[in-house]
Amino acid sequence: LKALEATFNLSSNLLTGTVPSELGLVATIKKLDLSRNGLKKSLLHLGESTSYTYLNVSHNVFTSFPFNDAWRELETFDLSNNNIFQKIPENLAPLSSLKDLFISNNYFYGSVPNSIRSLVRMERLHLDHNALYGTIPDDILSLVRLRELKLSHSRQEVQCFKGAGGCDVDVIDYTGGSICCYGDNDEKICSTETGIEIENNNFCLTPGLRGTIPAGFANTPYLQVLDLSNNFLTGDIPPEIGGLLRLRMLD
Repeated sequence: LKALEATFNLSSNLLTGTVPSELGLVATIKKLDLSRNGLKKSLLHLGESTSYTYLNVSHNVFTSFPFNDAWRELETFDLSNNNIFQKIPENLAPLSSLKDLFISNNYFYGSVPNSIRSLVRMERLHLDHNALYGTIPDDILSLVRLRELKLSHSRQEVQCFKGAGGCDVDVIDYTGGSICCYGDNDEKICSTETGIEIENNNFCLTPGLRGTIPAGFANTPYLQVLDLSNNFLTGDIPPEIGGLLRLRMLD
């Protein structure tokens, strides 16, 4: 394994389970592609490598995956099209070298962290088709190199839960704020207060991105793709979007 070249490509095979832990110790591997397989282990041992510039594990069946602080040279990170059920990490500063982050078509939940502003080299940010909720932080528009921003399809159907046992708090004790409830398969469904209703002593949650579209798109002059569709966004479209001369797709 120590003799492996800088690019190691095992994509589009029938691989399942995990890969040897020694792979995370091979410092010569800069680009690792394990996409389009049947891998489902979390591959936590890959965090032992600090040399990656490209890591693609898309189109597998992972249910979780680490965002490792050691990946300080990582430029492309593709987790799209898996079954990942976790929050976007609160601290993204160690990944400040990222140019492309793709986590589309998973079950990432929670809010978009304000630390997204630390990804100062970001060019393509695809967070669409997940279970995100809350508002779109203004910090995203501090990413001046951004060319593609996809935040669509966080809007979900209403789901009702019994407050006793199925949620973080009982209906009679609820005084406001975000809550999480658990479905039949222990699936965790969360929502901010604006997406919560109480019907027949049950919590009914409608998670999704809400609020207004943030102003400040003048800070992203290179933006070419902007997709905010299928959410619960309200208000006016910021006029700055009309000044994005490179914009070729708006939804």
